[in-house]
Amino acid sequence: MIQENWNVLVFPAGTEHGLEIWKSLKDCKEIELFAATVKGINHSEYIYTNVHYLPSVYENDWFIKLQDIIEECKIDIIYPANSFVIDKLIEKRDILKCRLALPSNDLIKITRSKLNTIEILKESIPTPEIYSINSEFIQYPVFVKPVNGYGSQNSNIIESEEILNIYFRDKNINEYIIQELLPGREYSIDCISDKNGLIYCSPRTRERIRMGTSMHSEIVQGEIKDILINYANKIFSKIPITGAWFFQVKEDRNGKFKLLEVEIRIAGTMSLNRVLGINFPLLSLYIFENLNVHTLINNINIKIDRCLLNRYSHNLNFNKVFIDLDETIIMSGKRINTDIIKFLFQCVNKGILIVLISKNLSEHKTEYLRKLRIHDLFDDIFWLDEKENKCDYLIKYGFENSIFIDDSFSTRQEVSLKLSIPTFDCSMIEMLIDDRI
Repeated sequence: MIQENWNVLVFPAGTEHGLEIWKSLKDCKEIELFAATVKGINHSEYIYTNVHYLPSVYENDWFIKLQDIIEECKIDIIYPANSFVIDKLIEKRDILKCRLALPSNDLIKITRSKLNTIEILKESIPTPEIYSINSEFIQYPVFVKPVNGYGSQNSNIIESEEILNIYFRDKNINEYIIQELLPGREYSIDCISDKNGLIYCSPRTRERIRMGTSMHSEIVQGEIKDILINYANKIFSKIPITGAWFFQVKEDRNGKFKLLEVEIRIAGTMSLNRVLGINFPLLSLYIFENLNVHTLINNINIKIDRCLLNRYSHNLNFNKVFIDLDETIIMSGKRINTDIIKFLFQCVNKGILIVLISKNLSEHKTEYLRKLRIHDLFDDIFWLDEKENKCDYLIKYGFENSIFIDDSFSTRQEVSLKLSIPTFDCSMIEMLIDDRI
């Protein structure tokens, strides 16, 4: 068994990959999560209570400060969430004061070089044609990318020999790959394996790609799935990775799937498999602890579509919430506002007093709340007649350090003018949601 309290540091915690690790591990009873990130604005502070800031890994003192965090927080294992951070961490692995959630350095070094990866796998699975800059047989357009790149950063489509020569005028050619352009559909194949082989493998589409991230993805079935799982097994036979990893392929001009890259890290869109039952970050930790891993997968057709999620920081402090019922908690007399309910339970977790103040017209009001299963959410309940004034009740009850939530603008306006406390309607509630752990 793993230890009861397993301290895991996600670094850097604010990347898309770091956020997926956070989502995967934040509610696991055996894990305590910590965040480390480079100084500057990023998303870590919106999802972690305590964030530890580091200099860039390209600065001299970053590792000393990381070691200090490991000691201070009694970190057992670091989960790297960025390929460039992985590069730096494996250089220091022998003197790092905790373990890394990564396989051996030798395997990582193979996959970090896209050129080495293709060289090792070209006899096993289809790989793109690689050109030298002086080759007479280059077919334009070509795709140029860094040998040790990250995502799609610094990758470009080059249309002609003239443009290619201009492109490399101020670059080191040895740091780049010139390869055939693969114009077809693109897929990611999420994998997890132990020393005995693949435990799980699932191809997914990569659609509407933004900043290297698939904004829409679907699980692949049928013949394509079989082909890509066969690729996965052949990759493992040459590069026996333990833990979570993924590879990407794309169709060439003839529809053949050719390898783009193999990555030993968590991918942001592994969430598509997580919600089916495959928690890649958690299972990887079990594998690195030499525990037996079992999987349980729901047979559900599923798609993922991403959009921006808003989280806020603010200077608002309160220990009491006054809240309306109709068109605030209950919409159109039949639908519970689940965003409001999430906020109210957040208040329960924080010990914030919740006071219901309503002019609801139901004959049996208590039974109405019980039927909706929300009666016990409230510390106090006030039922007002239509002519009674909510401000008066707030004054009698005590409104210091409180906020007021109501769908009525006129009521909010009166409370704001008379009591000078913050007021909110339903559209403003997302500001109050706090996802930090």
